[in-house]
Amino acid sequence: MKNEQITIVATGAVIGLVAAMLVFFGNPANMGLCIACFLRDTAGGLGLHAAKAVQYIRPEISGLVLGALGAAYLHGEFSPKGGSSPLTRFVLGFFAMIGCLMFLGCPFRMLLRIAGGDLNAVVGLVGFAAGIYAGIFFLNRGYSLKRTYKMTAAEGSIMSVIAVVLLVLLVAAPAFIHFTKAGGGPGAKHAAVAVSLIAA
Repeated sequence: MKNEQITIVATGAVIGLVAAMLVFFGNPANMGLCIACFLRDTAGGLGLHAAKAVQYIRPEISGLVLGALGAAYLHGEFSPKGGSSPLTRFVLGFFAMIGCLMFLGCPFRMLLRIAGGDLNAVVGLVGFAAGIYAGIFFLNRGYSLKRTYKMTAAEGSIMSVIAVVLLVLLVAAPAFIHFTKAGGGPGAKHAAVAVSLIAA
C-alpha cells in the first residue's frame, strides 16, 4: 500500500506541474488541464456547437489518447475491450459531461482550482464524493453493466486514428474548422501544439 500511495501522490504532483506548465505556455489560467473543457473546445473547433468563445481543437486530448496507446503497447497491455449496454453507458457519460460543464471542470480541474484557492470548487468536491458513494451503494446492491468483450486490435485503434485526424485538422486548419478569435474567450488561449503534446 505504501508504494501505491507514493505513486498516487507522485502522479498528482506531475499532473499539477503539467497543468502549471500549460498555463505558463498559454492555456487559460483557470484551465491548465481539464478533460471536459478540452472536449467542449474540440467539439466547438469541429463546429459541433456555436459558442464562439470555446472553439479550438485541443491537442492535449490527442496527446493523452496516443500516449495511452503507446504506453499500452510498450508494457504489452494493449487489450481492447468493449462492453454491453452501450446506450446506458452513453447516457451515463452524457450526464457526467453535463455535470462537469455545469461545474466548469472535470475532477482534474476541480483539484487544480482548489489548489489555486478557488473555494467554489469545494462544492464540486462534495458533489464528486456524493456521486462516488452513490455508485458504491448501487454496486454493492448488484448493479452491473454486465461483462466486457474482447475486441480486435483494429477496433481498439479507432480512437487513436481519430486523435491523429484531429491533430491533422488542427495543424492544416481547413476552412470548416473553427477557431476562437484572439481575445474572444478561453478558446483563444492555448499553448503551442508541440508543447501541448509533450505535456499530455
